[in-house]
Amino acid sequence: MTRVSPPPARRLASAVLSALLLGAAVWLGVVLISDLRTLQEDKTALAELRDVKYGLFNAELWVEQLGDILARKIDSFEVTEESRPGLKLAVEQIIDRLLVEVDGYLQRRNHSGSNWIERVQGGLQQRVQDWLIDFDSLRARVPYYADQVLFELEQPHTKAELKGYLTRVLNQATATSLAQVDYSAFNAILMRYGCDTGVDCTEQLQARIEAGEQCSRQNALLLLGLVLALFLLNLLWTRTAGRLLPEVLGLLTGAALVLLAIGVLTPMLEIEARITELSFLLLDQPVRFTDQVLYFQSKSIMDVVVLLARTGAADMLLVAVLITLFSLVFPTLKTLASLLYYRAPVGTEGGAWRSIVRFFALRSGKWSMADVLVVAVFMAFIGFDGLIDSQLLTLAGGQTAPASLDVLTTNGTRLSIGFFMFLSFVLGSLTISTLLEADRAPSSSKLNPEPNRAPNPERTREPGA
Repeated sequence: MTRVSPPPARRLASAVLSALLLGAAVWLGVVLISDLRTLQEDKTALAELRDVKYGLFNAELWVEQLGDILARKIDSFEVTEESRPGLKLAVEQIIDRLLVEVDGYLQRRNHSGSNWIERVQGGLQQRVQDWLIDFDSLRARVPYYADQVLFELEQPHTKAELKGYLTRVLNQATATSLAQVDYSAFNAILMRYGCDTGVDCTEQLQARIEAGEQCSRQNALLLLGLVLALFLLNLLWTRTAGRLLPEVLGLLTGAALVLLAIGVLTPMLEIEARITELSFLLLDQPVRFTDQVLYFQSKSIMDVVVLLARTGAADMLLVAVLITLFSLVFPTLKTLASLLYYRAPVGTEGGAWRSIVRFFALRSGKWSMADVLVVAVFMAFIGFDGLIDSQLLTLAGGQTAPASLDVLTTNGTRLSIGFFMFLSFVLGSLTISTLLEADRAPSSSKLNPEPNRAPNPERTREPGA
């Protein structure tokens, strides 16, 4: 490639335009990181509010729904001419059985004495009881008692007492047999966003997330457009100049570092398994749960590193160090080493320092693991997507689900903006390495002797000449 000296005015104009593009990309990168971190917090808060432990797995909510169903059943209870005979017969059977049981119990108690004194006392009690209480007469009046029971059941105050009694029984059963739900995280979210109820906070977060996602997508596309324009402009300028100019390398390196910062500081993969709707009939009344989050995670590379480091376990600390080393330190050093390698001596001067710089600039790709991380995240996305789909299909029941049970599930697993930014960094870094290696290739041939150079006549002269 023929090297030419570009006109200073055109070179300055290209550098200024590229600097403006890089400055806009840096500003957009800072804004994008802030917006994506805020969006991550909002999504995590929304997932917490919709967590299944506050809904489908919340015994208090079940008591509330069951109490409402029973209350509606009690309010709608009416004795009609068609239902009266059946209801009256059922009440008569209950009252008659109750009288028989009471009579039998009293007789067994009165005749259960262990000695003759207790038996005599029991016999006297039985005679007095037979004289005071005529169970045969009471059983004969069972139809009248049944009519009175049905009459009382239709009274408003009786219905109110029944509803209150059933509610107390359900609450007592819940308090004694089931664990209470910890609402500390739930209440902290309400306080943070200034909401009174979970419903209000959910609506507010949904609106914030929709607006944040739209704005982040626009900024991300604009940033990628700026970086792409920067690369294309400088690639064209490099081709025109016939060599890699120092300002071009600096600008491209800065753009790559912007993409790297966004890639490691913002979420790459978002995993969500959610029951969109679960509905069934209980006592002929609909029971419905919506937006029940079973699992949600949205983490960046640095979030994972911090999470592993906080465990304090030696194996987790080792994993955190390896992730930081091969996915952050090596890619950064590789990108920065490109600048040093460009300024390094071309010949054998420089010694070990030049070898280290050359290694990081051109040979550290296999150690940086940036491209491997991209493939790993993509494979994790495919794996989680298939696994969650399978588990949600099993949860929904497929063909084996009862006809009265309707379960609609949602797999929200998706690649986030951070993944595409990190992928763009990998591609940009490879482009810079290719340009740098191509630029130094002609000079590197100077290290080797010319293959067709004529031999030194002094060295070919015969000894006796």
